[in-house]
Amino acid sequence: MSWREGLAAALLALAATLAQAASPCMLVFGQGRNPPQQGAPDWDELNRRFNAAVADTLDAAGRRVYPMTVSSVHIDPEGAGHALLQEAERLRCLTLAETAVFVDEQDTLVLRLRIYPLLPTVGDSGGITGLRIGAPLFVTQRDLDRRALARMKLALIGQQMAEEYLQRDRR
Repeated sequence: MSWREGLAAALLALAATLAQAASPCMLVFGQGRNPPQQGAPDWDELNRRFNAAVADTLDAAGRRVYPMTVSSVHIDPEGAGHALLQEAERLRCLTLAETAVFVDEQDTLVLRLRIYPLLPTVGDSGGITGLRIGAPLFVTQRDLDRRALARMKLALIGQQMAEEYLQRDRR
């Protein structure tokens, strides 16, 4: 490789790095909903694995992602939401991907991915005071029989659901 080709390759790599650093990020957030119970699945671990699969798929597609999960033991929705928005602001994320794996009141196994914009909050003085979560831009969900959990491949389902979002949000 000539020095010109080497320089061109280095400049292209630098430009790609700068473009990625300048692009807004996506916070991929998941929280367990079913509390730990003797003999029940480890819902926090299931949520962590599903969240990781979604985050890995988005990352592989060139999105700058930050995965974040919270245990179902920490049941403080207001506090979790506030911490989530502070972290998104710190990281300069403009999108929230919410992941969830839980069993609902009808004993249905639910796997859900929702994508939200993170929008500026304007204070009384007219200045931006933080972020707020906007209306969902994208929602995909799988409702399954709870018995499917034993043979489910969370990584594959998380990947498929993230790819469904990527099909709609081509960049």
